[in-house]
Amino acid sequence: MRTFATEGIVLKRSNAGEADRIVTLFTRDYGKISCVAKGVRKTTSSKRSALEPGMYSKIFCAKGHGLPILTQAQIIEDFPESRKSLHTTKSLSQVLEIFDTVMVEEETQDGVFDVAVEILRTLNQSDASHRREIIEMLKDIMGTLGFQDIDDTKFESVSEYVEFLSERKMHSFAFLTVKK
Repeated sequence: MRTFATEGIVLKRSNAGEADRIVTLFTRDYGKISCVAKGVRKTTSSKRSALEPGMYSKIFCAKGHGLPILTQAQIIEDFPESRKSLHTTKSLSQVLEIFDTVMVEEETQDGVFDVAVEILRTLNQSDASHRREIIEMLKDIMGTLGFQDIDDTKFESVSEYVEFLSERKMHSFAFLTVKK
């Protein structure tokens, strides 16, 4: 199959060339993938807003010799409340960094994508009391992916556990550091 369409959550992006970006997405059908979005940094690009981190978008790609080329993108859900303040933006950033760290390239697990979308919807509710619920959903995802239950480890937070697994310090704000 030379082309494909799927739904995905934009995890991160990095500039490539003069007007292109490499976008990493967690998709429903293909797991975590990276694509080249040609010309998306131009101010006239219609894909630009759909490829910002934290967006839940429908994407269309064409397979080439290297990375797939993202040809179209359309926003399904944008979670506006999670971008209204610095604190909620940093929280979103940490959740996306955790997704990027624990998801394996091109591996899919039944139900994990739906839980990831539910985490973003919960985070979008501007009420900080949902932190514990988000932590439990992240633990669920990690268990489904085959990681040891965090309650059976020496780590006191999801962030510490993810840092241990990735063997590097997380760059995002410490939103999910609630003790067990």
